[in-house]
Amino acid sequence: MQRLIPQLLDRIDLVVFDLAGTTLRVGDYVTGAFRQAFKESGVMLKNEEINAIRGRSKREALAMLLQRHLGSQAATRTESVHQSFQELLRKYVSEQGVKTISGAGEVIGWLKDRDVLIALNTGIDRHIASLMLDSISWSGIADAMVCGDDVNRGRPAPDLILKAMELTGCNDASRVLAVGDTCYDMQAAHNAGVLAIGVLSGATSNEKQLRACPHYAVIPSVADLQEVLGQKTLDKSWL
Repeated sequence: MQRLIPQLLDRIDLVVFDLAGTTLRVGDYVTGAFRQAFKESGVMLKNEEINAIRGRSKREALAMLLQRHLGSQAATRTESVHQSFQELLRKYVSEQGVKTISGAGEVIGWLKDRDVLIALNTGIDRHIASLMLDSISWSGIADAMVCGDDVNRGRPAPDLILKAMELTGCNDASRVLAVGDTCYDMQAAHNAGVLAIGVLSGATSNEKQLRACPHYAVIPSVADLQEVLGQKTLDKSWL
């Protein structure tokens, strides 16, 4: 079944894309860096603990997990564990690089050809996000990039998206679309007052959880975004 809708592309000035899991495949770099950094402090993280914080600011997620495991000692360990995490993640990216999710570059190019502004946002700090983009020659692909260390609050707070709107001069939230692969991406979009489209291409994307969040559509991959934006009908399965 399909639903007749106004062509969404005509109503969008800015698309804000998440990086890891939405436009980039980064393997298990983040998971591995979290696990090793905590192990060095005597904490063994479970996979479900790491998966539960995907999409959040890495510094905030780290502090939350340290508090859970170390209690009153967490405050004295946060900086050293965060530094270790950053060094490990940089090492993984430098040695192994990242890959684009199939169709991501084409969709971004298609949007730019139609004068839609592009922003990238991530909970990863800027120096590592820039390293990721450099490794795939994407350093100039977006009109703006907002990283975890650029804002005071990470997802699900709206700060990353609001900063992207500020940098691109887009003041009308109703004309902004955010695309991400985690519930925190969707919640941040809702809190910013913008449209949200979820993608199922992330390593731990959960369709049921994404559909439980406020959303315009949930689609298999960013590669399907062109069809969603350019068509006047929308498959019921994507609602």
